[in-house]
Amino acid sequence: MISDKNNNKMKIIKSTFISSSFLFILITILTIIAILDIDFFRIFSQGKFKGIQNLFTTYSLERSVKVNQTIIYALFETLQIALIGTYFGVIFSFPFSILAASNLNSKLVYIPIRIVLSGIRTIPSLIWGLLAVIAFGLGPRAGVIAIIFYTIGYISKFQYETFEGIKTDSIEALSAIGATKLQITRYVVFPETANELISQIIFMFEYNIRSSSIIGFVGAGGIGFLLALYLDYFRIGALSTALIYLLIIVVVIDFIGSSVRKQFQDPNFEEINF
Repeated sequence: MISDKNNNKMKIIKSTFISSSFLFILITILTIIAILDIDFFRIFSQGKFKGIQNLFTTYSLERSVKVNQTIIYALFETLQIALIGTYFGVIFSFPFSILAASNLNSKLVYIPIRIVLSGIRTIPSLIWGLLAVIAFGLGPRAGVIAIIFYTIGYISKFQYETFEGIKTDSIEALSAIGATKLQITRYVVFPETANELISQIIFMFEYNIRSSSIIGFVGAGGIGFLLALYLDYFRIGALSTALIYLLIIVVVIDFIGSSVRKQFQDPNFEEINF
């Protein structure tokens, strides 16, 4: 009898929670509509759907061999930008991440470093691309510089948080016998966090491929430059073809990267979406 009463109470609580959640979502949507004064009838009118239909029926994919070769070359350039930018970004991030770890340094050291890294992360990849183009001119070199800075900002955060998860026993033991910070890093920090670091680096490379395709819009090389060009001249066929190529590359690399990361990833590591 007691168990039946408990089950009935749980069912009532569950149904009440679902109803309350649905009511809350409904009220939230209605409130947003009232505040923003959105005309949904205009958005979903027949004319809007006709425009979407024309986009998929009027324009066909680009069949020119030369255009397809240009798109493939731009995609290859995008992969190069992401790979080189990630490589140097990871190398430069190691000193920052070590200095930013609170269990390896005092507040006078790690707090200023974290402030600098937060400032780097505040700037989106597109703005980094624009700044790099202004400083170094148009082309993939600017794209590489932008990805390096973008990578430093994010991978350093991943790394120093991983370093802070190390058990302090090993660090204290080496410190007690007079080991330097370089020796502690070499014999404790890196060996104990190697799997997590590899997983994070692969994840960052996957993300940088998407970032590299965006920064091209400001002239930093790669497929983004072609996308902006085709959009300016309203070459929808070439634009669609480039987007399909890009989608295939991103999906394939995401799949390969996810498979590789599973071999190294710590069960407690949670991916952060930007």
